[in-house]
Amino acid sequence: MFIAVLLFIGGCGNDLDKVAAVELPAAVADRVTEEAEYFYSDSGIVRNRLRAGRIAEWTTKPERTEMSNGVELLFFDAMGKPGSTLTARRGLILPGEKRMEVMEQVVFINAKGERLETEQLTWEQDSGRVHTDKAVRVQRGEDVIHGQGLDAAEDFSHYTIRRVTGTLQLGSDTLQNP
Repeated sequence: MFIAVLLFIGGCGNDLDKVAAVELPAAVADRVTEEAEYFYSDSGIVRNRLRAGRIAEWTTKPERTEMSNGVELLFFDAMGKPGSTLTARRGLILPGEKRMEVMEQVVFINAKGERLETEQLTWEQDSGRVHTDKAVRVQRGEDVIHGQGLDAAEDFSHYTIRRVTGTLQLGSDTLQNP
């Protein structure tokens, strides 16, 4: 009986080398947040609010934050009032490059109500610009402009559409003969 107890106790030990060898794969995020809401400020003033259904963050090189299950980025104006809103199905933040990319069903609505639709958009935080080389659709009231590529201010207040096609509604007062 005494020998059986010693064998049982001896068999319950942990091999510390085996325990130390267990590593998580690089594909596993360091932190995951569900139904996340982050506020970004500059000099104590809130500039943006980011919401996402799921945010996964990696703190090892290359550092990145992956957003999924819906992304919403709200830009606040200088007075702290909500301005432009950017939404997409998913996104990626690369803090080392100071860049955010959003993909799939991207919609950007500025403070004037102009609506941009595309499948991919990149926000360069250093320059305060957004851009894409993908097909774009911009709706301004009844006017719809299509193009291939866009460069804009980060709040979509000013923009340039490349390779433009579209339909503009001109009022009868616009079409006067000299």
